[in-house]
Amino acid sequence: MSNEITVKLKCSISEIRNILENKDFEIVDKYQMEDTYYILKDININQLSLQEILKSYILIRNIKQYEPKQFVKHYNLIKLTYKYKNIAQNGDIISQEKKECEIKKLQDGNNFLTAIGYKKLMKIKEDDIVYGKEDFKIAIKTLEDGNNLLEVETIENNNSLNTIDKLKQKIIELDLPIDKSDFFVKKAEIKLKKILGG
Repeated sequence: MSNEITVKLKCSISEIRNILENKDFEIVDKYQMEDTYYILKDININQLSLQEILKSYILIRNIKQYEPKQFVKHYNLIKLTYKYKNIAQNGDIISQEKKECEIKKLQDGNNFLTAIGYKKLMKIKEDDIVYGKEDFKIAIKTLEDGNNLLEVETIENNNSLNTIDKLKQKIIELDLPIDKSDFFVKKAEIKLKKILGG
């Protein structure tokens, strides 16, 4: 599976959009996403670190996917998504896995996860606009909590974009207004910190 870097933006959404358009990037995708996080019901979130809590989880992912070109018409997708991340002590994501399965109803997903021993942890909503230029895609994420993030993924069959280090270099070369102190911002950790009062 591909890996990714996620950084905080140091400008507004309209500013980053203008910057990317001035660098000849075009909108290639647009969607809204509501992720409901589920963890095993015997996990006590008050006794574990954020990394331990979020090492393995299942999402019910409700996506409002806009159709290409005009990005006006849309359709809905609902998926069960399992994510597992191998995170280094310094917070870097070494590798991650994702498995997805489309389902028809949100409630069916909730009932299924509850039946197999999971409990609801939190919900994260975001609006995404993806800009592309050749093979390189940059997702601009506007989170409901006010954080604005930028995310790029490795591309396995592209030798200039197939590692995290190459992605970092590409982003730095573009000279975008981002926080370069953390290339692995984790939106789930940000949200969970707030839930835990941290």
